[in-house]
Amino acid sequence: MELNRLDYCIMKLLNKKECTSFFESMTLQEIMEVTHTSRPTLYRKMMNLREQGYVDKGCKATQADTFYLLKKGVSIVENKGEMKDD
Repeated sequence: MELNRLDYCIMKLLNKKECTSFFESMTLQEIMEVTHTSRPTLYRKMMNLREQGYVDKGCKATQADTFYLLKKGVSIVENKGEMKDD
């Protein structure tokens, strides 16, 4: 698992905002406003989290992609970063 503090903060934000389904998701712009991260950095982070199975793309908001937390990401946040063996 190659997560860093910003990855965890992004997932924590998505969980706090209850972005856990295709229709309940946040745009990069909405996440940037909270994390104060540049668009290119945040986009790379989201693609990395997506590849690792923590987040996925949600429905489009106008022309913007949205992102939501998958069960694997929710598990990390709820366990405060601790991995549990299932």
